[in-house]
Amino acid sequence: MEDGGSDSSGSESDVIGSDEVWLGNNALSSSSDEDEGNENDGTPVNLREVFSFDWSEGSDFVPDQHDFRPNRSGTTRDWPCNDEARESAFFRAFIDEEVMSYIAEKTNRYNSWVSQHMDFISPFSRIRNWEATTVRELFVFLALMLIMPLCKKHVLQHYWRNDALISTPLFSKYMPRDRFLLLLSFLHFSDNENPNKEDRIWKVRGFVLDMIVYTGTNIDIPVVHKKDPIGMSGAIVKKMMADYLGRGHILYTDNWYTSPALCQFLHDNKTGSCGTVRANRKFMPKFNGNKTRIENPSSSDTPDSEEEARPHHERSRKRRKTELFIQNITMLNAYNLWLVKKNIDPSKKPKLREFVYNVAYQLLEDFGEPTTNIKGRRPNPMPDRIIDAYSRHYPVHTEMANGKKKPRDCYVCKHTTRRQKKRTRVVIICNECNIGLCIVGCFRDYHTLKNF
Repeated sequence: MEDGGSDSSGSESDVIGSDEVWLGNNALSSSSDEDEGNENDGTPVNLREVFSFDWSEGSDFVPDQHDFRPNRSGTTRDWPCNDEARESAFFRAFIDEEVMSYIAEKTNRYNSWVSQHMDFISPFSRIRNWEATTVRELFVFLALMLIMPLCKKHVLQHYWRNDALISTPLFSKYMPRDRFLLLLSFLHFSDNENPNKEDRIWKVRGFVLDMIVYTGTNIDIPVVHKKDPIGMSGAIVKKMMADYLGRGHILYTDNWYTSPALCQFLHDNKTGSCGTVRANRKFMPKFNGNKTRIENPSSSDTPDSEEEARPHHERSRKRRKTELFIQNITMLNAYNLWLVKKNIDPSKKPKLREFVYNVAYQLLEDFGEPTTNIKGRRPNPMPDRIIDAYSRHYPVHTEMANGKKKPRDCYVCKHTTRRQKKRTRVVIICNECNIGLCIVGCFRDYHTLKNF
């Protein structure tokens, strides 16, 4: 898409699908060629009153990429993750212990508020079994929430079923079903004792950068001239993006917002754009012939529809938890930063679902505490190295150093209580525990005996 301008020397017969666009004095259009090299400080560029879209066949199209300006955006020197950090570290750089502590406090307070304001609580209600949640428990809760879309089921409770056909023992291993449902019911991000009734989004105000809530009036929505091609949807984008133009960001939109006029406006203000678009949107070219379906259009394995993207138990809920929205946005940001820091070849980058799996698995490793199925849900006294000994733990060689395998001390020989301690140098480690072990005897003892 190119800016033909009002002074274009070509005739209409030379242009494929040319459409002229009117923009009034308060509207925004394309910049002149001389402005291309100028630095944009975030203020929308001055625009001409008329420009046209020149469409052509685009099989070899390569989009222009604006230089990203990290001096005003992006990660800072305080960013805690280097290129060696695990996937969960990138996720926890956004949702860290401080955030989880805040959520735990509000969740516990909300349970107290409900208990005080309910006229009657059944003796059999799960509310009576409430125990104050903690940061560690909420990280486990979050990890299980992350895993659910990777193994979708139609009913939430089925993740805890023992049916051999659909069993997923991981969930009952780390959290009882009733406890998970109780946390889901009371998960909270605000203080109900001090509501701000004048703010319709007061419950999530601290967790979103900005939003416009449609309240049946046009108070928050900019007034748009009827001839302005940007339209109402584009005007909303312009208002929301006002502080972020000219920095080299890429804005992703759905087909209610995406239009040629909006894309041109963003491009002129050094902002990339990408999104689905309706074929009948004004100024779109006329498409002839069969449509081509693009398989796996993005690394996130986008499903065919939003309905397909969510398991049945989520679709049937009338109220979606804010946690799900925050979780999804945070995960995408963490994934993109992880790709950048790792400098991964775009053609070989792991898919988003693989990144999510690793984050969830690592959160369970760091914060999970296996439970038993006996009444009371007490922690299993057996450590994880024994419970999962045959599914995840196996011997591998140590890393190479100066052409030789780097030796380590055998952990069992050095810490044993069953025989005389000694120092034994080995080149075998457990891939999961990352400790040196003698391949004969010690490896078996460490993964089968609680006290070796």
